[in-house]
Amino acid sequence: MNAVQDAQDQLTKLIRCWEPIDSDDLSKGHTMSDPVYQLCSYMPSPKDYNKFHVNGVQMDSDDYTTILTMFANQLPGYAVLNVCLQEAFQFHKANHPSQVSLRCLCQRDGCNLPKTLTDFLDFNKGPIPAVNF
Repeated sequence: MNAVQDAQDQLTKLIRCWEPIDSDDLSKGHTMSDPVYQLCSYMPSPKDYNKFHVNGVQMDSDDYTTILTMFANQLPGYAVLNVCLQEAFQFHKANHPSQVSLRCLCQRDGCNLPKTLTDFLDFNKGPIPAVNF
């Protein structure tokens, strides 16, 4: 099996995502959720790509129609593995800088590996091992 086959096999399944054991204390590590999600999220810290936040995506938190379409538009021998968005949010008055973040969404079991950004991207290059995380 390769990454394309893996992505195509998991396209219509609910998936498990890495989530913090305690969102108030990330030093407690991460655990794998039950298979209840359509998408997993990986967000590196905007100030240090060695730090990150991972979770399963609540589909009612935003409109993910375009993202889901990108994953679904597969061709023979082709699959989208991650969709990464660089987003800007304006929380203060217009004369203050926007808060900019990077968010990657993925659609395979355990794809939001709680490691550095480079490790996350490298991990997703191949099929994700079918093991009990």
